[in-house]
Order: sequence, then structure tokens, then C-alpha cells
Amino acid sequence: LDHVEKIYFAGGEPLLMEEHYNILDELERRGRFDVKLIYNTNFTEVKLKDRLVFDYWKKFASVAVGASLDAMGPRGEYIRKGTDWDQIERNREKMLEICPDVDFYISPTLSIMNALHLPDFHRAWVDRGFIRAQDLNVNILQDGVHYRIDIAPAAYKEILKEKYLAHLEWLRPLDRLNRATVGFESAIKFMMATDNTALLPKFWKNMQDLDRIRNESILDIIPELAALK
Repeated sequence: LDHVEKIYFAGGEPLLMEEHYNILDELERRGRFDVKLIYNTNFTEVKLKDRLVFDYWKKFASVAVGASLDAMGPRGEYIRKGTDWDQIERNREKMLEICPDVDFYISPTLSIMNALHLPDFHRAWVDRGFIRAQDLNVNILQDGVHYRIDIAPAAYKEILKEKYLAHLEWLRPLDRLNRATVGFESAIKFMMATDNTALLPKFWKNMQDLDRIRNESILDIIPELAALK
């Protein structure tokens, strides 16, 4: 730890790991606040016992946090089961109070389930001051293939394409890093390059099985997917 320059904390969920806080405690003891900290987190829990991670982050010169958030509200709770969306928003508000200078960005996984909603989520969090327009890093889901955006029928793909192009008109002038812009541009290319509509029955079978176990209905939460029936 006397020589380390950068530490990347990934999953499981680092903000719930005792070892993570032990490392931060030791860096603090040694005065190594110059160490760059990078995180991938689901951002559901930001405290372990009496240790609040924001109280550590405010002391370090460079902290980057990528939050694996796919959608807002009930959609986000459905896609990543166990998510408490109200808690996510409270965490972000508290983070802005305690350590506003930390580099925070959303790192959603783009699937057929959040494809139409993602621009709305992005815009809403920018409008609320939770992120800047550039603070979105789109990860296009590759596997399992039956959740990919290229399973959409041609008509639904056109709806998605039009929505992404409209979103890009708003985004491009604001995206200094070009990170979010490239993500949506890549999503259009990926979606239009292949036709995997043959996997739609497998998608619906999987979702019906999950809904039965969880006693819920995907179309109650994500009604736009009825267009894929």
C-alpha cells in the first residue's frame, strides 16, 4: 500500500465487503489520499455497520464510481431484482451533499427490457442534477442472446432508432467526453446489424417463468414490450 497508485474495486458488491473498508482505513492511516479509487457498484448500500463510504471518498483526490443502474423506479427494481429505487436516489442525494466532487456515472446494461426507457432515465437524472449528460456509459448486453436488443422486430427497432436519434440531438452538444454519445450510436448499429427475432419465444418463456416465481408481470412494469408479442 505504500506504493500502489490505483485500486479498482469490482464485484461482488464492494461497498458491502469488510475488506474494502479495511483497505480504505489503512490508506487513511498511511495518508495515501493520492491513491486513485475506481468502483463498479450497484449503489444500493453505501454503509457497512458504522462506516459510510462517502466519509472516506471525500478525503481522496481521485474517486470514480460507475453505478450499475439500468432503469428508473419500478423498471429498475424489476430488471435488477432486490433494488430499492427510493434508496438509490437517497444515496445519490447524500453523496452530492458529502462528496460532490467524486466522478459519478451511470453504467447501464442495455437489453431489450430497458431499451426504450434508457433515454428517459438518462435525461431525467441530468435534469435533476444527479449526473451530467456525459456521465453515462452504455454496456450493450451480449449474452444471454435472448435478452439482446436485436431480438426486437423491425417495427420496434425503428421506434428505438428514432428515439435514440432524437436523444442524440439533445445529447451531442452536452457530451464533452463523447462517452454517452458513442454508447447510443453503437446501440443503433448493433441493433440494426442482426435479426434475432427468432429468439423472442425464448425471451417470453424465460420472463414468464421468472414472473411466476416472483408473482409479478413484466408487462405491468414494462408495458412497451407488448409490442414484441
